[in-house]
Amino acid sequence: MSKILVTGGKGFIGSKLIERLSKDNQVESFDVVDGQDLRKLEQVCKAVKGKDAVFHLAAVADLNWARVHPIETMEINIRGTWNVAYACSKFNAKLNFASTMCTYGNQKVHPSTELSLPNPSEIYACSKLAGESIIKGFYYTYGLQYNMMRFATIYGEGTRPALGTHIFLRQALTNKPITIHGDGNQTRTLTYITDLIDAIEALYKSGKFNQIWNLTSEEEVSANQMAESIKEITKSRSEIIHIPQRIGQTHKEQVSARKMFNEVGWKAKVDWNEGIRKMYEWFIKTNQVNNVYVEPK
Repeated sequence: MSKILVTGGKGFIGSKLIERLSKDNQVESFDVVDGQDLRKLEQVCKAVKGKDAVFHLAAVADLNWARVHPIETMEINIRGTWNVAYACSKFNAKLNFASTMCTYGNQKVHPSTELSLPNPSEIYACSKLAGESIIKGFYYTYGLQYNMMRFATIYGEGTRPALGTHIFLRQALTNKPITIHGDGNQTRTLTYITDLIDAIEALYKSGKFNQIWNLTSEEEVSANQMAESIKEITKSRSEIIHIPQRIGQTHKEQVSARKMFNEVGWKAKVDWNEGIRKMYEWFIKTNQVNNVYVEPK
């Protein structure tokens, strides 16, 4: 039985990862809601000591919050990741880092693969790419074993109110305008939460390390498609309207997960139509319509 630490263990993804890994391992959480701070090296070292592996998920992940709070974002996402990498190197724990598809940004050649040159277009993605570089530095210098797990846009049961699927469902269920940035043709490889957890577990069990991996569905869905699907499912009277484009928008996210399939044997199972219906059922069951997100000014 391995001893594992999950940073951000109380979050949307982290809580479900702990639930899954706890079946065969001894798993602990490190989360700000419990008074733990990635920026405090002593706290991080104490948590990492004695662990066989660390899944570093904790981060400023809200793109809008990151844009308004760049200093805090860099302190948490960069300094925090440095602390985790240092502790993992010091105590010989394998580091599995939650990075993002946002590091690819706007590419000229599609689909993006693990060999594509990153081109981040906003501060959150830049901070995550910097985290990858920090971890590679500890690998080259101190032999730290790692995996870079580039996550897609994740949705499903437990989705944070700041994410687009949550916002669209809430707008639709209250018959308020569904607000889409720009022309709505921007796409994402939306990936259901259970598929992501399956991918993380499969990668961990594979024993492979020191590589970059795309953990994503290959199904490309536009913002307009998202809104139309949600409006249909909810039978909403909402009008779909377009608002100014978001700063740093990625216009086309088309990503290959072939490496995960060929080398690990994982492939996403839940398509968009099935996934958004599952999320809608959870949304209604837990009365998420009242879980309001206020975008920072």
